[in-house]
Amino acid sequence: MAKRSEPKPANAEDNSQTGKIAIVALAALGLAIKSRVARSKADAKPIVTRLPTATNSTPGASSSVDKSPSGRALRSPLRPRDSSTRDHAAEGLALIELEARGVAVSVSPFGATIVSLRAARRGDADEKDDVVLGFDDCESYDEVEGRPYFGAVCGRVANRIACGEFAVGRRTHTLAKNNGENTLHGGTSGWDRKRWTVEDQTRSSVTLSYVSVDGEEGFPANVKMYVVYSVVGFGERVELECDEDAGEVKLCVRNCAEVTTKMTATADAMTPISTVQHTYFNLNGHACGEDCSSHVVEMPNCDRYVPVNEDTLIPTGEGLRKVDGTAFDLRSPTPMFEKSSEGYDNTFVIAGADATRPTSELPRAAPRLAARVTCEDAGRVLEVLTDAPGVHLYTGNFLSENMVGKKKERARYRKHGGFCLETGWFPDAVNQHSKIGASYPSVMVNRGDTYSHTLTYRLSNIQ
Repeated sequence: MAKRSEPKPANAEDNSQTGKIAIVALAALGLAIKSRVARSKADAKPIVTRLPTATNSTPGASSSVDKSPSGRALRSPLRPRDSSTRDHAAEGLALIELEARGVAVSVSPFGATIVSLRAARRGDADEKDDVVLGFDDCESYDEVEGRPYFGAVCGRVANRIACGEFAVGRRTHTLAKNNGENTLHGGTSGWDRKRWTVEDQTRSSVTLSYVSVDGEEGFPANVKMYVVYSVVGFGERVELECDEDAGEVKLCVRNCAEVTTKMTATADAMTPISTVQHTYFNLNGHACGEDCSSHVVEMPNCDRYVPVNEDTLIPTGEGLRKVDGTAFDLRSPTPMFEKSSEGYDNTFVIAGADATRPTSELPRAAPRLAARVTCEDAGRVLEVLTDAPGVHLYTGNFLSENMVGKKKERARYRKHGGFCLETGWFPDAVNQHSKIGASYPSVMVNRGDTYSHTLTYRLSNIQ
């Protein structure tokens, strides 16, 4: 006799279906809560404090209090409230140490600054020399007048903006002026004077972030900026090398060290973004007490430069000039001051497919060689590679003769005691692009776009 199946309760199927709906609803609720928490964290804005305006450029004599636009007194994040306390580690500004074989880099969250870069000596991987200029106290980096921007990330717009203003559509934005009537490296309190947040850190890399609020130094829009520093040691870079004549592909180990800076940013409205990494090098060592006259510079891909007014260093407005027959023709190895005894403070155009791309156009081309500097005395070579269209060669023309550097090495810096190779976009691009056109790339970033800029310092030893 066939068994009769037991009849299900009339609401059993409904209950089963209801249970499924409940599970889906709970899962959806969990995702919604998780999403809201994630958005809250992402949207959270750090407290941005304006740093003090010094009344005296003498180290230690600057004021510890500044005024906000509303007139409220604000304290510098670098100055401890108790003047007898000098514990900057407690202020969250302890140095971040990155290491790889034969190279070590110290980074400060203040200004996302490279404080030191110690590279192996020729023939001795254990002995290293610090080849970048800097300070070993936070107060010196916070000086308002005459500060050299040692090792910092400069923004929101690096280099100079004529008359401290630019227009977006019909609206003119007036900026803080800190270079005569012009704006330099983001204004009085640019990104080089901000406390950055450490997002992630490993033995050989660190990620820092900063939120620049709408109206900061006169710039529009809120900007979220990330900087990633990473190091690769001597003999740690392995690449494929193609020998077309032999028809072979082989592995090649590069005997060099690399320090790479990756800068990205997004904005919630149209705004200019153009950053530089402002490290000063002296391949003899920062504390050598010598200028860079023993260095030989070569910029093989730079066939044009940006002409500027000799007094203001603002572009003349004529566009770009060829370097042929000028002191700016550094396409072959040239002693640093052979063609210009006063040095350089000029932007060069790196020839290539990426030379006319705006800051927000992705994907970018592979980094190209911007410059090579050799110092036979030190036995070192520095190469700078970038995906940006330009490189600004600055030879420390305004360094003070009595500037005290890192005190541990009793370093004193002098005029031409260090040089910078600041890769990036061209000066006053916010005003010049509309006059000149595509050959002078725009630095405007729209909402939804991503600003991107990568550069690599490659150090090797002369064998």
